[in-house]
Amino acid sequence: MTLIKELQIKITMSNYNQRSSSYSSNYDYLYLDNLMDSSSADLFRSDLKNLKIKTSDGTECKILYLPEYGSQPAAIVVRIPVGKISETTKLILEVHDTTFNSTLSTGGDLLMFDANSDTYSNFFMEYSGLSINNDSTDNGKFLRARFVPNIDGTSPTSLFSKFASGQPLTNNRVTVARFKRVGGNFSVNDNATYHETTVGTYSWQWDYNLTAYQEDLKITSLIWASEEKSYCMFEGSKTLVQVSSFDAYSSGTDDEGDWKQYHIHGRLGTGTSKSSDYLEGYSRNNTTKIYQKNYSEVEISPEWYETTDFESYNYIDLKWILIFPSPLFAANGIPEITVTEKDSKQGIRLFKGEHEYPKAYKGSKLLWDANDETMDNTGLYLPDKIINKDWDWVF
Repeated sequence: MTLIKELQIKITMSNYNQRSSSYSSNYDYLYLDNLMDSSSADLFRSDLKNLKIKTSDGTECKILYLPEYGSQPAAIVVRIPVGKISETTKLILEVHDTTFNSTLSTGGDLLMFDANSDTYSNFFMEYSGLSINNDSTDNGKFLRARFVPNIDGTSPTSLFSKFASGQPLTNNRVTVARFKRVGGNFSVNDNATYHETTVGTYSWQWDYNLTAYQEDLKITSLIWASEEKSYCMFEGSKTLVQVSSFDAYSSGTDDEGDWKQYHIHGRLGTGTSKSSDYLEGYSRNNTTKIYQKNYSEVEISPEWYETTDFESYNYIDLKWILIFPSPLFAANGIPEITVTEKDSKQGIRLFKGEHEYPKAYKGSKLLWDANDETMDNTGLYLPDKIINKDWDWVF
């Protein structure tokens, strides 16, 4: 195994706010879908399987490789310790001459349905609109979910998961769905309960040409967002990324039980980075008392008709769906994610008068080693370890 090059993934969060409440997840997950846009992409395999990702101190991050599909490039889901995340997070991207396998397994925090390999009845509520079909694009499978009206409510009318409930609300949620075909009128609720209403991130896309209103009007909307798109964001083979965040600022108890009030954040986009097409909204200091502690299910609802012939109801074709927590990235504005040359290490040299202190210790722990050639084992870098350091040690 030969290391060809070391690059850097820089993740800069906009509208950055520190979390005001506790969360239980030790890791954040990030869907990296724009790596092939890098100027160094000629070094990457098309499936990205010659890449490794590490934290700035060299700790390897577990990753899940997701294959390219039609015009949609390959992507990576990376698991990052929350202690390594800040307003500007830098990760090491290693390019090798070797092909790797995924080191991040699905299940637990990272939930996934893959139509190529999974039995859909284990993941979604049954109804007559579901069918599994052969996919000529990758010689695999896709799951079709067609709108089936049901006035008495005895069965679902859309794709309704049954494997996504139970994740803590305060850990936030990201839903990534890759479609073979999506379009027309549909909505997504990432905190859905069957026959009930729960508060989550809710998005909807409308093409009024395909409804009984027959009006030439198209919109894409997101709860909490102050604006909407004057077009349909999702048409054809697309990937949808939807984010919801609940950051508690107040809590109490009444006759209905324990409640919390949250700063709420939602996002909908064609990708994770600011380079994608997206909508975003906030409801800070939301006064709603929420008694729910855990997320419920995810519902993707095709609605109305497929075409203006009004003969067939609308449908979606799903390749896979991922659901995972994101206590920090989801709580803040959409990040700018770029791949650049790796920063060279920079440190400081410590003097008293003309005397240089080449090493510093706290007890037996080495904090500073001024090795000018390699800067190995320095332990102190600007700005986080200096500006925010509690100076209780001496040289």
